[in-house]
Amino acid sequence: MAESKEYIDVYKKAEEYLLTITPAGVDLEKYYIGDNKDYKTLDDIFVRFIHSAQNYQSMPNVIAFKKRKEEVGKILHGFDHVRVSAMNPKELCQTFRDAFGVKSADNKNNSWSKWSHAIVDSAKFLMEFKNPDDFEKFVNLFGYNVHTSMALPLLISHKINGIGFALACDLLKELGFTRYPKPDVHLMDVFSSFGLSEHEQISTFEAIVRMANYVYEDGDKTVTPYKVDKIFWLICSGKFYMEDPVPPIISHKKEFIDMMLNR
Repeated sequence: MAESKEYIDVYKKAEEYLLTITPAGVDLEKYYIGDNKDYKTLDDIFVRFIHSAQNYQSMPNVIAFKKRKEEVGKILHGFDHVRVSAMNPKELCQTFRDAFGVKSADNKNNSWSKWSHAIVDSAKFLMEFKNPDDFEKFVNLFGYNVHTSMALPLLISHKINGIGFALACDLLKELGFTRYPKPDVHLMDVFSSFGLSEHEQISTFEAIVRMANYVYEDGDKTVTPYKVDKIFWLICSGKFYMEDPVPPIISHKKEFIDMMLNR
């Protein structure tokens, strides 16, 4: 395992590098806060679950949840997780297909089928909680260390068909739980290139959380795993998505990796 000073050095270099590629006038601080901290009900949390469930490979283009949210909401009884928990996922999939004119063959690997199962399973999972406070208490039980934090997305991925480890991390971080980064391909590429992790999700998750912990202990009290995630993701994707209009998207992943390896 790499030493703490290696993690701290990579973080500081990334933080400095991001500043050099950030378009003029962009305030980075707003990117370091979870997007959906304003949920008030379990149904609001349910919406985040099903939104994250389509954040996989080409599924956002196929499902287009943001664009179709109003129509999807009508099918899902106004996003009432209690009513949705009693729905049949195969029947729900067919309803989506009919509503949105889906012509492709229906099978268990179809995006709509995967999403329908994830929707119903998410609703059933949230039936275990009385209210948002109860859900938050449950999440906070896993905050002891990197290993217990990792256990929660693993549990969610086991309980909800269609939400894997990375997507479980995604929904947690976007609900405002900043202990959770999303170990996507960008972060796997970067952290494995520097020998801080293996090129797989769980090892990368551990490395991101360890980096945040080491940087925090070194004196930077603003750092969280979520912030680490965003710094590297913005470098790799080049997508400053909170701006209006969004600036030209230019990935700096290869440039940053090469710079760090050739120091």
